[in-house]
Amino acid sequence: MRQSRAQDDFGIPACGDEAHNDFLSSAALQCWFTASHGHWRTLNHQSHLEALVVEVEAHDLRDAVEIARRVTQDEKARAFTEILVYVARPTGDELHVRRVRWTPRTGLETLDFTSPTGNAPLTIRSTPGAPVEPHPKP
Repeated sequence: MRQSRAQDDFGIPACGDEAHNDFLSSAALQCWFTASHGHWRTLNHQSHLEALVVEVEAHDLRDAVEIARRVTQDEKARAFTEILVYVARPTGDELHVRRVRWTPRTGLETLDFTSPTGNAPLTIRSTPGAPVEPHPKP
């Protein structure tokens, strides 16, 4: 049991007080947090105008709403009008993702989807179409 847990942690330490008090700090990107069903860590966070997007790896997707609540209660996160927390759990060839969306009007909403393991949950995919004709010069 101890050996498999160490392998799951990838040598990353548990989070200290600095990370727990500021989920958007650089310290929070370098450690594991704990939740009801296992550990989780922040992989990335970005802001886009008034939206905050947070990418998380978690041991169990059942913790997604708990994780999102903790992120939305962070003082720095309160400045945003929309927060999207993508909680991913890699399993085999697929990445299982639960997106939790928060707005002041709607509260928390969830959406589940899968993605190929090699792609991050926020990977943008496009299908090449017909070539686009350049605009004629005036």
